[in-house]
Amino acid sequence: MQDQILEALRRGANDEALALARRDAAAKPGDAGAQRMLAVALGANGDREGALAAVDRALEIVPDDPDLHFQRATLLAGDRDVEGARAALERSVGLNPNQFGAYVLQAQLALARGDLDEAERQSRLAGRLAPEHPWLLGVDGMVALGRRRPDQALALLSRAAERAPDDEQVLLGLALAYIANGHDAFAEQALRNLIDRRGGPRPWRQLLAETLQRQQRPAEGFDALAPALEGEVPAATLRLAGELALQAGRPADALDWLRRAIAADPRAPRALALALEAWRRLDDRDDATRTLEAALATAPDASALWRARLAIVPVDAADAAYEVLSRWADALPDDPAAMDAQMRLSLATGDTDAALRHARALARRLPGHGGAHTVIVDILRERDPAAAIAHVESLLSSVEGDAARERLIASLGLLEDATGRYASAVERWQSLARIRASRRLPLPPLSAPVSAGRAWPDWTARGDDGTPVRTLFLWGPPGSCVENVATLFSGVPGFRADRMAPGAPDDVFQRYASVHALDNGLLDPAHAMREWSEGLTTRGIEGRHVVEWLLWWDNSLLRVLRPHVDGAAVVFVLRDPRDMLLQWLAFDSPMRIGASSPAAAARWLAGAIGQLLEILEDRLYRVSLVLIDGRESDAAALGEALSEALGMPLDVGGRVLSGLHFPAGHWRRYAEVLAGPFAQLTPVAMRLGYPET
Repeated sequence: MQDQILEALRRGANDEALALARRDAAAKPGDAGAQRMLAVALGANGDREGALAAVDRALEIVPDDPDLHFQRATLLAGDRDVEGARAALERSVGLNPNQFGAYVLQAQLALARGDLDEAERQSRLAGRLAPEHPWLLGVDGMVALGRRRPDQALALLSRAAERAPDDEQVLLGLALAYIANGHDAFAEQALRNLIDRRGGPRPWRQLLAETLQRQQRPAEGFDALAPALEGEVPAATLRLAGELALQAGRPADALDWLRRAIAADPRAPRALALALEAWRRLDDRDDATRTLEAALATAPDASALWRARLAIVPVDAADAAYEVLSRWADALPDDPAAMDAQMRLSLATGDTDAALRHARALARRLPGHGGAHTVIVDILRERDPAAAIAHVESLLSSVEGDAARERLIASLGLLEDATGRYASAVERWQSLARIRASRRLPLPPLSAPVSAGRAWPDWTARGDDGTPVRTLFLWGPPGSCVENVATLFSGVPGFRADRMAPGAPDDVFQRYASVHALDNGLLDPAHAMREWSEGLTTRGIEGRHVVEWLLWWDNSLLRVLRPHVDGAAVVFVLRDPRDMLLQWLAFDSPMRIGASSPAAAARWLAGAIGQLLEILEDRLYRVSLVLIDGRESDAAALGEALSEALGMPLDVGGRVLSGLHFPAGHWRRYAEVLAGPFAQLTPVAMRLGYPET
């Protein structure tokens, strides 16, 4: 009879197999084997509870059968009774230490609960019995995935799939490994094979839909998910259906699913965000209001719902917004999101008293809320600067993390500047420099001035005055606001700012050692030029049509440029050197160059500017000097100045420039505090045409 039952199961005749098994079990009430086969047939027909009862009856007959305990563990695992399954597995292994399947199932249970170490341990035990078994490779592959080793996981699961191409656990693991490696097309194929062979449980279909979504095929993703949208559907699946429909350009259909998702889980921010976008596309504020009010009636404590409800209030309807906020605050009086919304609405309507009150309440509720403290400081700066300073100082004692501490010190420096406490401001900036010192580049070396009797190579690459510029080098010292000029150049084909970032080009224009090596003949300029030119290709630049924003400048670079780089020019960006020093101290620079003190920074700055003046005065190279005082963040004025200097139009394209700078001449407020450093800079300032005082 057992053979007949197994043959019926192999044919997929599950009803026939169950009828045979019931008849055999009734005829042999004391036969454990008959009960075991009945359990198998019941399980094949989806009756896990009946199957478990049959296994338990078999165990009453032979309580020490390891295979029955393993069968019981499998059924319990299918019902998500993890603890019961583990207990049954331990009994199975205790009765038969060579029970390979028990070790594998224990490993799979460990994976399900995220215990990678235990899964690995069980895998090692199973490996002693059947090394290279596909189940074992599958477990090891999933462990590798859990440890974020996607390449290793894919290799293991591919081997498992070769040995067991029809095993659903292996195929599912292989699909996950493909996804982890970014191979969505292969993942799609594995998932489709799995679904075609084994049917389509909801999690598999959802995974396939997400894979298609990542391939920008939302309509196909929805079709793959559709069979899983019948009956009782989890909120996450409903949300995915809505998202796919929305991405496929069907906002009305999307809302049908998203309304259900919101009703099932009113606290899910993603479903709410998608619904808001669908309502926006349909311009249907009425439906949005009805849906959200209905959801709030059932879940008034859902902060995400209140945020969405406030978001659909018209921008110009302040009274309606205040009404929603009042209800929100009544429902959730301690909700930081409500406090934040009240604070921002008060700011938007000009009610600074209310904004300050809400900001303080929010800061008490969440002491680390940066937005609240920013509002407090901004309002107090206008009303009571001393109180603003005291507030920021009070935060310094409790703040955690270097980044937050740096922000507070920088804020204090600017507050003290605004209140005329110039000596204190300089002290703040110096303390900030000390904190950042380990993360800053040292001052670049400076070669000897022309007056030291240096000989220059012939300018053989100069070309005629009318030679078009193919290569433009841009540089400005720290504090010059050269970053705003770079922003204007960023729309020019070939512009590169990668020298300011990690992974910068390693060439003559980047290495500090170039200064000494070029001046002393240790570096062949022709070799340096070839290295730079070849590097342009790897940076995606063709034919030397490039705007190079340099990290530093030294006149020793002319030994490369004069004889070897034709059709080139340099743009130097400057302001009053004393303003540059102050800007550098207060706002740092994108070059991230540090200095041990204002005096050291001033000495270096004076030397660097002196070199630029040498080039201009001795006509050593094709150079444009652009002084940008008073127009540092004015895109139109700055663009006009650059166009004039270069002799060619520069389209600024409505670009927004950083306003983080002091106004021109601000240095005079620090004339006493920084008298020594300014004295070092005054001579070069006057050579540039700035007044002495």
